[in-house]
Amino acid sequence: MKILVVDDELPICELLYEFLSQYGFQVNTATSGEEAISLFSKEKHQVVLLDVKMPDMDGIEVLKVLRKIDTRVEVIMISAFADEETKRDALRRGASLYLEKPVELERLKNILGKFSECTMF
Repeated sequence: MKILVVDDELPICELLYEFLSQYGFQVNTATSGEEAISLFSKEKHQVVLLDVKMPDMDGIEVLKVLRKIDTRVEVIMISAFADEETKRDALRRGASLYLEKPVELERLKNILGKFSECTMF
């Protein structure tokens, strides 16, 4: 399963890349919304881990564009801010899940494993 990790903090991208790669996931990373959209347009990803708060283009805007490109992609929004309005907006716009930072890595691995079992691409 191919996963795109999008976070403006490079250390988070690197951590998730290393962690997920060791379990056999194919992982690409992007540190901006525009870079994420460019990568997503060129390569099919089954799951996107998407930070909500980014400086150039926030995660909700990126989510809207990704949904136009592929309505079947599983998008997991990740945020350090427990803002209920943003959470509702993300889920209403098609996010599969909304997780708060710091994300427990084992929980994330289990969630992705379930997506991998259930997703037919």
